[in-house]
Amino acid sequence: MSLRTVNWPFSPRSEASTYLLVVMKRYLVLFAAAAALAAPAAASADPVTAPELTPISYQQFRARQDDGQRVSLSEVVRRLRASRQGQMLDAQATTRDGRAIYVIIWEYPGGRIGNIYVDQRTGAVLGES
Repeated sequence: MSLRTVNWPFSPRSEASTYLLVVMKRYLVLFAAAAALAAPAAASADPVTAPELTPISYQQFRARQDDGQRVSLSEVVRRLRASRQGQMLDAQATTRDGRAIYVIIWEYPGGRIGNIYVDQRTGAVLGES
């Protein structure tokens, strides 16, 4: 018996390989359809409503602190903990439309994660997303 006459399980002539090719093609078509449906949703995100955030340098941040022009991050976090449940995961000092803000990444009970925008000068919450 030579190797040519043996019907290996995944040789081009076997029924198993034909079945696998059909299944793989079906998954490929399903994946392509899902990607095609998801692409317009991602492209239709409204860029007008997205906040324009501009990072500030450490020197700019320290200069504002030294001038007394900002509420400290620890004070902002203390106020947030008193007013809502959850915990802070991360924070970033940045500017939005020329206004110095903190972007606080907050984890709410149940695992939901959101951004809280806080004015650095007043400590007031500007919004959440």
